[in-house]
Amino acid sequence: MEAITTLSQFLTQAGTQFQVYDLGRRVTALDPIQFAQVEAGTLPYPTPRAGCAWLAVLFWNTTASQQHYVWFLKLPLDERGLLNPAARNQFLQMVVEALGQDPSAALSEAQQERLNNNPFTFTPSQEKMAVFHARVRQLLAQPASVYFEPVQQYLSGQRPWDEWQQLGLQGFADLVCRGQSVEPERLAQSIAKLPLAPLAALGSVMEHTALAQPVAQAWFDRWQGAEGDDERQICLRALAGAPERRDQAVERLLACDALAPEWLVLITARLWESLDAARMPRYLEHLAAHPGPLFNQLYSDLVAVPGQRAWVLTALRSPQRSEALSAAISQLVQSVKG
Repeated sequence: MEAITTLSQFLTQAGTQFQVYDLGRRVTALDPIQFAQVEAGTLPYPTPRAGCAWLAVLFWNTTASQQHYVWFLKLPLDERGLLNPAARNQFLQMVVEALGQDPSAALSEAQQERLNNNPFTFTPSQEKMAVFHARVRQLLAQPASVYFEPVQQYLSGQRPWDEWQQLGLQGFADLVCRGQSVEPERLAQSIAKLPLAPLAALGSVMEHTALAQPVAQAWFDRWQGAEGDDERQICLRALAGAPERRDQAVERLLACDALAPEWLVLITARLWESLDAARMPRYLEHLAAHPGPLFNQLYSDLVAVPGQRAWVLTALRSPQRSEALSAAISQLVQSVKG
């Protein structure tokens, strides 16, 4: 039998079907070929966060049972963004010791506890868990949750706007993942009227999907007319799935004289794709106003993203960079040496 060295090999040889999702920044399905290249160490992880790949590995064996299983894995990456094979192999070894060659085998309580108590598993945030469950139900052709219909009715304008207290986050995720369950024009009208709490629920799951043009415009308009930072940040999160409006919003933020830490964090964590060759230098200049831990953390997060790495390094090497940015870089270098 061929030696098992990757998760893909283990699940394939066990006769399971599987789908891997990225849960680091947004909840997205990873192409099997792409994931195989990541496991082989020939491709950097596409969207790292905090130096790790955050994965949900869904697998099932349709010939044995109808049950589905999930591993939520946090695997470290090296300085090039490549998967750390030693960590992956350590997890695989624990799986084989607990399950043998069948990942869907029944576990004793002691085996389950031993498998759960390892440094490579994590619990996703409530929002990501809701989106993940919605995506899985779609993949497996299962009906939406019981929370879906009340949210659909609410966002279709069939219920008063102040009657949102009984709505479940899972319902918002189901609605967002099921495309045309509310017409984009109708949803756009609702976004303009929602109270802050349901607006936050909708925005927190909508950032994980592409937005129709009317919906994107509604979030952008609400952002422009927002009365407080909480509302503005909710709208910006939602705009992550609308590249044109997202870029416009980031452009306006970068035109400000100064940006508070929470805005810098939001851009790095959720709107990082807007930081291209033109915007990255301006973003780093804003970040340089906060030298030390904040600068070091957000720099490290951005430089690890393959799509942004070149723009970060180009901006740091630019002879046109400010004295403040040069000082922040020096402080970063000293902290690494220390």
